[in-house]
Amino acid sequence: MYILLIYCVLPYVAAVALYRLFFHPLRQYPGPLLAAVTQGYQSYFNVVKVGGLVYQLDKLHKIYGPAVRIGPNMLHFNYREAYHDIYTYGSTLVKDREFYHGMVPYAAESSVGFVDPSLAKTRRGHLAPMFSRRAVVAMEHSVQQKVNKLLTILNEHHTSPESSVDMGAAYRSFTMDVITSYCFADSVNTLDAPGFDHPFNQSVVDSFHIFWALQHFFSAIPLFIVNHLPRKLAMFLPLFGGYLNLKFAFENQVDDILRDPSKLSSVDHDTIYRHLLDEGSLPREALIQEAFVLMAAGSHTSGTASQVGTFYALKNPDIHRRLFEELCDAWPNMDEPMSFVALEKLPYFNAFVKETLRFAVGIIQPLPRVIGPATPSIGGLKLPIGTIAGMSSIFLHMNPDVFPDPHVFNPDRWLVEDISTMMLDLAPFSKGPRICPGLNLAWCELYLVLGNIFRKLDLKMHTTEDMINEYRIEHTMNYFVVRWRKSFQAYVDKLSK
Repeated sequence: MYILLIYCVLPYVAAVALYRLFFHPLRQYPGPLLAAVTQGYQSYFNVVKVGGLVYQLDKLHKIYGPAVRIGPNMLHFNYREAYHDIYTYGSTLVKDREFYHGMVPYAAESSVGFVDPSLAKTRRGHLAPMFSRRAVVAMEHSVQQKVNKLLTILNEHHTSPESSVDMGAAYRSFTMDVITSYCFADSVNTLDAPGFDHPFNQSVVDSFHIFWALQHFFSAIPLFIVNHLPRKLAMFLPLFGGYLNLKFAFENQVDDILRDPSKLSSVDHDTIYRHLLDEGSLPREALIQEAFVLMAAGSHTSGTASQVGTFYALKNPDIHRRLFEELCDAWPNMDEPMSFVALEKLPYFNAFVKETLRFAVGIIQPLPRVIGPATPSIGGLKLPIGTIAGMSSIFLHMNPDVFPDPHVFNPDRWLVEDISTMMLDLAPFSKGPRICPGLNLAWCELYLVLGNIFRKLDLKMHTTEDMINEYRIEHTMNYFVVRWRKSFQAYVDKLSK
């Protein structure tokens, strides 16, 4: 029986491999033979090499050129014209259903998971009022409250090398508390955990760690069973522990809101979920999955960016000094808050934030898009309909033609007269019709937290033997969102004041 099965399967596998190598519409594009034959090439680097695909893509482009076949039906590019054709102006391309539905249970019924552009547009329309620049500016006091809490904790509990703290954890706790308050009017208060070691943040990290297993082996992981197991029994599945912890937490919050929507009106600021409920009756599961997306996007990316920017400011005394001097000149009385809008107008600080976002790409995964019948050329190439195209924004941000010496953290590059090309190629929140809807909140968080940190505290880096010297693509792990392999420790030096 097994021998018969092998005799049946092997010819089929051989025929598929031969077709993909010699007859497939993408056969003329260079790349590894294994990538042309099977999706397993990407699976290997994402799962076995722990999110190492983007690092491998950098190597592939050096070998094969600007357009590389990285899957049986997928091309990856590394030049700016292709990026803008796919994302910035890519209204005729749609998200790859297989990839985004492989994100289940995180996002299938969320604004990120929708493949249908009309569904995505409707949901984004519900979210837009709360994420508009006007709305963010009106609510910046709630962000400032979390900034003040973070500074108080650092100033009271982390004032020596012995009490130094992981700044990545500190910033992600801050952004987690901001986004949960912004969504539910009920912050999870991760800032209160000693050393910023809150189990909620660990659950987020754990949930990211299973992303590629879900993506590549979804048929072998029956998550619909996991989702419907009794809670006590489900928690015995360690692989899904982080995901289940978050799922149960969001279920409780959403159920509380559905039982008593008036809770959303009893706070001193508007909330995202009030808008979602006001716009119509969304299914409970859609609300829970939207919570996943908003929480992940709203905490991890801007928290990580703050970590990277702080690292380079503390590493380079000249950057640190110039930030402090400019902030002091514009903000003589630090007991009075300085607004997000005012901080944006400070030339060097503004340049520093932009350079921070250039280095700290939020999502380094090449987001796959499907070529449609009306799609024009991509980077000068007319691709077959149905081809999946993508490009990691890390290749946009590290393009030496636009950003000379791209691996050097240099805020001064943004102080030249014409920055239009650099701004076009700054894509930490992606570009075009599927750009991250929360980018205004992220900008606000970065300006407020970094401005307050460098104006009010004298942070010092606590050096250790294994501390990294710089943040580079080699130091990242791609879990859809970027995760740096190492953070750094810092403390408030009160003696230097």
